[in-house]
Amino acid sequence: MIQTVQIGGKPAPSFDEPLEMLAACHERIEQTLGTLERLVQHLESGGSEAQAHAAAQAVLRYFDTAGALHHQDEDHDLFPLLRERAGELERAEISAVIEELEREHHTMEAQWRRLRESLLGVANGASSIDAEDVTRFAWLYRRHMERESAAVMPFAREALRDDEREALGRRMAARRTKA
Repeated sequence: MIQTVQIGGKPAPSFDEPLEMLAACHERIEQTLGTLERLVQHLESGGSEAQAHAAAQAVLRYFDTAGALHHQDEDHDLFPLLRERAGELERAEISAVIEELEREHHTMEAQWRRLRESLLGVANGASSIDAEDVTRFAWLYRRHMERESAAVMPFAREALRDDEREALGRRMAARRTKA
């Protein structure tokens, strides 16, 4: 049986804690990547079509909704705010990392579009998926999240004022109301 994304027993952070919510999203992304990797193994071993279908649907649902919203949260709200704060605090290295992360979002989105087509095939009964595409996508995401966690999130926790965090949380909540 393919284990799909399971969110632990701990309560999810609220929009009152936008940075914690973004970090929790990274945990869910990691769990979804694990489901995707197990799907490859499942298909290669000739596992149940119903389980493959369910796992493909779960991965599609996550990256088409929550994953896309996460990128929008960063690209439209968090990164511009942090770039401004980095300029004020003369932290050019943070601005450089943010620019690189934004470029990576474009690369990851292009990779997702290709992988998405394969997952739609599995969801509709195909019995294989390109393992190299999955490996590439998972590697890109993990490297990206590692860099965000190492440089951007600590800076955000240090540099953002309470009112900026509140505004960020409100914009994130509003984005999900529209979705």
